[in-house]
Amino acid sequence: MSATTPVFTASGLASGMDTSSIINQLVQLESQPITDLQTTQSNIKTQVSALGAISSALSALDSAAQDLGTNGAFASSAVSANASFTATPGSGATPGSYSVEVDSLASAAKWRSSGFGANATVAGGTLQLTVQGVTYDPITIQDGASLGDVADAIRQTGAPVSAMVVNDGTNSYLTLTDRDTGYPIGGQPSDALSLSFTADPAATGQDPGFAQLQPPASNARFQVDGLTFTRTSNTVSDALPGVTLTLKSATKVPEDLELAADTNGTQARLQTFVSAYNSVMQLLQANLSPAKDTNRAVTLTGDSNVRALEASLQSFLSSEVPGLGGVRTLADIGIKTGQDGMLSIDTTTLSNALSADPNALNEIFSDQTAGISKVVDDLVQSQVGAAGALTADQNGLNDQVSEIDTQVAQMQTRIDSYRQNLVDQFSAMEQSISSLKTMSSYLASFFGGGTSSSSSSSSSSSSSSS
Repeated sequence: MSATTPVFTASGLASGMDTSSIINQLVQLESQPITDLQTTQSNIKTQVSALGAISSALSALDSAAQDLGTNGAFASSAVSANASFTATPGSGATPGSYSVEVDSLASAAKWRSSGFGANATVAGGTLQLTVQGVTYDPITIQDGASLGDVADAIRQTGAPVSAMVVNDGTNSYLTLTDRDTGYPIGGQPSDALSLSFTADPAATGQDPGFAQLQPPASNARFQVDGLTFTRTSNTVSDALPGVTLTLKSATKVPEDLELAADTNGTQARLQTFVSAYNSVMQLLQANLSPAKDTNRAVTLTGDSNVRALEASLQSFLSSEVPGLGGVRTLADIGIKTGQDGMLSIDTTTLSNALSADPNALNEIFSDQTAGISKVVDDLVQSQVGAAGALTADQNGLNDQVSEIDTQVAQMQTRIDSYRQNLVDQFSAMEQSISSLKTMSSYLASFFGGGTSSSSSSSSSSSSSSS
């Protein structure tokens, strides 16, 4: 038997007592402070999660506010039907009427090789490729290569061209197409895409015979209110502020583009901000005013920073942006607070604000001094920034969690020692009882045996006398 193997365990075999159960109950009573600490720690972790959810919701509110401050709240739509182009207003588009004339469309450059029969191969040599004024490393073509091999070699250069082999039923051709339309502004159409091939003197294959297809690459030309624009693409987003023009055909006939205020589009943009605000308020209310049957220990009812945050959110709704006309607050553009603390949009008020001063909707958010975007950003950073109030709360609670871990570990060490002492004591008791029982059995056997012997002797003497 190993020296570390106990000769006896507290099993209750000698005493008849359930010593294991007794020990477990005593240890459980002694461990109650650990259980209480673990319950407290679980509650704190739930509070940390709640603070994290509020912080995330605040960040989403900040993002929504910054989007309105940068891209504007006001939305417009194109109400005219135009044949030579389409207009897609975005943030920053301004209602108005514009004359647009499309003179030419942008097109891509294309080159093609000469036809190759079924068994024809390409001559060895060097292929030089230039795309949009950028010259790529020379491509070495092995003598006897196929058109597919040449296409693969072109693709491996990373040049923005499409290289494919087509067959007309008789011959195969290698076609190259510039992935981009047009050519560099101020340059020549040949700058869009050019190929040159130099065959090796000893080459036996067929010269690819590349030639540019006509017409060559062209740039888009159009006019807005008589001002001429030249662009390499048919999709133009820098001619009219906030408007993307997609040129469809070169009619060379002026067309009127009509942009009008879009109440539904504006409401949709504002709704993102409203929904983000309501998400924050719902979390705050759930923690600061929990339902009657809620375990308040897992909420933030006692957190003064959270309660102050709720008050701050409610107060900025009445912020006024100076220097504007009759549209200076969120209420002026239809964003109102209900009795439940949630925001909603009054479409009538919003429509009236659009009619009165559509630009003011953007300025309410974008004003660098007192705009809603700045107010919200300052508020959010004061809460979730590195030195923010909610950040400090989370750090403090996480410190408590760590401290409880340390306390529990220390207490568990003591409990383990307490359990071992009980086991040792009960083991000693059981061993003592076992020893006593062994001695009692021995004595009973010893004295019981002597009495029987004496009785036998007496009986023999009596028989002899008779």
